[in-house]
Amino acid sequence: MAVPRRVVVVGAGPAGLTAARALTTAGAAVTVLERDPRPGGRSGVAELRVDGQAWRFDRGAEFIASFYRSTRYLARQVGLGRRELVRLPMDSRIVLDGRRHPLPTGAAAMLRTPLLSASTRRRLAGLGTRLAASAPRWGDLAAATDLDDEDAASWFAAHVGRDYAERILPATLDALMLSPADRTSRAVALAQVAAAPGAHLYCPRGGLGTLWESVAAALDVRYDTTVVALRPDGDRVHVDTAGGDTVTADAVVLAGPPSLGTALLPADHPDRSLADDATFSPAVLLHVALAAPAPVPHPVSPVGPGRHPLAGVEPLEIRGTGQVPDGRGGLAVCASPQLGAELLDEPDRPIRSLLLAEAERLLGQPLGDILGWSVVRHRYGVPLFGVGWLRRLHARDAALRAGTHRADRIQLAGDWLASPSLEGAVRSALHACATLLHS
Repeated sequence: MAVPRRVVVVGAGPAGLTAARALTTAGAAVTVLERDPRPGGRSGVAELRVDGQAWRFDRGAEFIASFYRSTRYLARQVGLGRRELVRLPMDSRIVLDGRRHPLPTGAAAMLRTPLLSASTRRRLAGLGTRLAASAPRWGDLAAATDLDDEDAASWFAAHVGRDYAERILPATLDALMLSPADRTSRAVALAQVAAAPGAHLYCPRGGLGTLWESVAAALDVRYDTTVVALRPDGDRVHVDTAGGDTVTADAVVLAGPPSLGTALLPADHPDRSLADDATFSPAVLLHVALAAPAPVPHPVSPVGPGRHPLAGVEPLEIRGTGQVPDGRGGLAVCASPQLGAELLDEPDRPIRSLLLAEAERLLGQPLGDILGWSVVRHRYGVPLFGVGWLRRLHARDAALRAGTHRADRIQLAGDWLASPSLEGAVRSALHACATLLHS
């Protein structure tokens, strides 16, 4: 194994920080260049301060699932073990035709819920039996190419029940993952169904950004630094920044959305076409600081046929992670991917007015006294794993193993290369590091 002497990682989000830590552990001198003033990227902290009090909202990803093995291992490595992770309540509600219902999460709840017909529940039980014997693994979605043949909405409507496709999938895919079921491969939905029984969700105290702050603290991270060009030069790569500096390295890891690859990869790089073709759901969120706890003690999402303006509404204080000042409330209002695409370039105030009105309409009651608010927007919110994307990732993995995929000194990492999740970002980074160290 040859360890590069000097590596530059572009991006201090989950993928970039994971890669930087792994390469540092392997013996490389690593510098992370990050355009933002703090770590975490889409999984960082959006702090809202009002009268000296701080609300620590999550900018995007909000949890570590119990089946996120690589992410949980990383958390333990930086001192965030079981005692430091808060187990989050899994007591969500869905709104169907104006009425609020508990979202069934476990297998037993699915088989009892009145939201599904008896025939749908029978087919769902049969699906669970088949998945128990052979299911796509969340940690290796690219291996599930035989299931990457139809979108989740169509497949579940035909093989499980239209009521499941209209009442459950919108909550688990559209709302939880910002992955519209009609634009998501059934392989992703089946992996989620297989992993869900017995799963738990966790978050560090202070929010998910605490994890990335802990990882970044032990690394050389240069914030407020935008990379504008990569210039391969024999056995080196020159990395140019917007500030006029150049950092020379033996290897580079581009860790971020595919737009980073489109902007910086050489035209002949084997991953250039993959970066060009990747698609994302945008994410637009309204964070609200409330004078008192939120009027509902659980997350709420709309379901049913047709388009919904919101993905969901989540009270922050119910998490028990200390992200809200004592006695106060916090609310995260997330636009649906469709509405988010329309709002991306709108001013903050119209977004605030619209999302507040939609949140009160969804909850059926006023939110209470608002102390402060902020809008967070991600043009590249969540990668879309549409039909065929996993087959492309599988072909890439096969070419890497065969040595025919010659990425040489520039490797890519990001959730869009593994799975639409925090675990996907972490695993893709570890994969990129392994490829780099063995090349």
